[in-house]
Amino acid sequence: MMKKLLFVILSLSFMACASAQPKKSTKDNPVDKYAEEAYLELMKPDGDKQKALDLCNKGIRKDSTYPKLWEYKAAIQYDMQDYKGALVTYKKLFTLEPDNYAAYYFLGKTQRMLFQFDEAKSSFEKYVGATIRRSKVYEDDAKAQIANMDALKKLFSTQVEFKPQNLGPLINSDEGEYWPGLTLDGKYFYYTRSAMNNTNFNEDFYRAEIKDSVWGPGVKLPAPINTNGNEGTISISADGKTVFFSSNYRVNDQGIPLGLGRQDIYLTFYNNGNWSKPFNIGAPINSEHWDAQPAISPDGLTLYFTSNRPGGFGGFDLYSSTFKNGAFQAPVNLGPDINTKGNEQASFMHYDNQTLYFSSDGHLGAGGSDIFVAKRGEDGKFSKPVNIGVPINTEKDELGLIVDRYGKFGYLSSERPGGYGSLDIYKFELPQSLKPEPVSYVQGVVYDAVSKAKLVAKIELTDLSTGKVIANIESQKDGSFFIVLKSNRNYMLTIDQVNYLFYSANFSLKEHPNLEPYQLDVPLRKPDVNTEVVLNNVFFDVDKYELKSESLLELDKLVHLLKKFPFMKIEIGGHTDNTGDKAKNKTLSFNRAKAVKDYLVKAGIDATRLAAVGYGDTAPVADNKDEAGRARNRRTVFKVMSVN
Repeated sequence: MMKKLLFVILSLSFMACASAQPKKSTKDNPVDKYAEEAYLELMKPDGDKQKALDLCNKGIRKDSTYPKLWEYKAAIQYDMQDYKGALVTYKKLFTLEPDNYAAYYFLGKTQRMLFQFDEAKSSFEKYVGATIRRSKVYEDDAKAQIANMDALKKLFSTQVEFKPQNLGPLINSDEGEYWPGLTLDGKYFYYTRSAMNNTNFNEDFYRAEIKDSVWGPGVKLPAPINTNGNEGTISISADGKTVFFSSNYRVNDQGIPLGLGRQDIYLTFYNNGNWSKPFNIGAPINSEHWDAQPAISPDGLTLYFTSNRPGGFGGFDLYSSTFKNGAFQAPVNLGPDINTKGNEQASFMHYDNQTLYFSSDGHLGAGGSDIFVAKRGEDGKFSKPVNIGVPINTEKDELGLIVDRYGKFGYLSSERPGGYGSLDIYKFELPQSLKPEPVSYVQGVVYDAVSKAKLVAKIELTDLSTGKVIANIESQKDGSFFIVLKSNRNYMLTIDQVNYLFYSANFSLKEHPNLEPYQLDVPLRKPDVNTEVVLNNVFFDVDKYELKSESLLELDKLVHLLKKFPFMKIEIGGHTDNTGDKAKNKTLSFNRAKAVKDYLVKAGIDATRLAAVGYGDTAPVADNKDEAGRARNRRTVFKVMSVN
């Protein structure tokens, strides 16, 4: 902010020389020393803006006719976000120098921050139209302001509903709290708190546990996550086990710096209450430049981050890097639709893996940095960003929005009246137009059905309506896995291991849009005689035996299995519930089993390895008294008859 103020003052001094009325020199008025002292104060590394303002006021009390003091005072007030005070000061300046057209640019900036859009447009037009020596940067900005002023008026005239709820004293304090992070399951809330440590500014991570919608107190994370340096933005993987964060001035045990640049991205793992030692993720993501504010995608395959490396469109740009072949690939700039000549930062990719929220001071906004939303299409390209609206965005900087998995609530740091001090974190319900797609998730453990040994297995999640594989992962060494499920879709999940029969599950989020998560225990069985597997993704219409198209994906898995074990013979069994005529049910169940057999034969499986049997309602696996039990009884299975 100090550099910004100096730039304003230096530019004002330069442009003032171009106005028609000559300025008074130091010899003309001795109070110029107060302006010079204010300038020198601001030149200090720890310059005190309030002291500089007091010096201007002291000089004004001695001589209220000296324009330079009013010019400096207005610039300082603007930088301190006292826009009303700056407006009064500029008006006083113009009574002394009515032809100081250079200052109309800053008057326009001030009026714009006070939402006086027509007046601001008029001031910018006076600046652009005046015959003076102008800064090219300010001239271009003034022209852009004029061109965008009507759109800006519309932004403020069509405000969105916004009812922020302060997260309270267990999270917020008289220090600054910001950069929120939330685990997908909503159990843990992370954030950054800034504080003065002796004479040093220090940022540390905190975490609060949420139980039954009740927030516990924020607890400072232990070393080696937090250090004497600054720990900034945090991003948590969907399963809550992998944490990316940005930090600077970190050193190893020998005191050797770990960073490659001014700010780097680090990685740590959280498991069973323990944190691993963080490590620098290195090139090509980190560089000699400023690389920070990581945001990992829900599938863990794309890392979004902010960088000021050369080759961008502005100061800070957003980049993405894909994880492939065990490493993050060369970062790709998100392009001119997202990035501008200004600064884009603080990205968050929602769990739907399509909705990107980020902050920008280069797109049309309400004030400094506003929050925008863009959608990523199937081709990987993002839509034109949309301002999330006023009063969520204000004339100040808005940074670091995250949204829960339901797409209902957002969390945002902001400095607002009634807070606990400095920046606080607020919760609010997103307007309908800004909500991402809600998601659920499935997590589970794969293990040997007999020995209980945990297994590393291949796991595929397929969208049944499109046949597209949504996720293709492996379970961890401890057998665990975690996959995000978007709403309004039906999924097939298959789990396969080279020495085992496959396992299948079906998640129907379209017919049953319940977003409660799924917990699976997956006991894989070897192809022993009489081992039975339910084909959970083989579907028929009511009282029909023609295979529905969604069934073919699972049957192709069965074809693969039979080719993997070329001597295995199976029985395909059809089962119904106990409603309706028993003889009719038995015939129906046989025809369904035969339909499966016919498909396998057509796919190249020898018919002598296959038998089709219709059991009707004679072998229930659940009570037929309710629909849930009857649905389990309506099933198609295969049973291993021989393996040699």
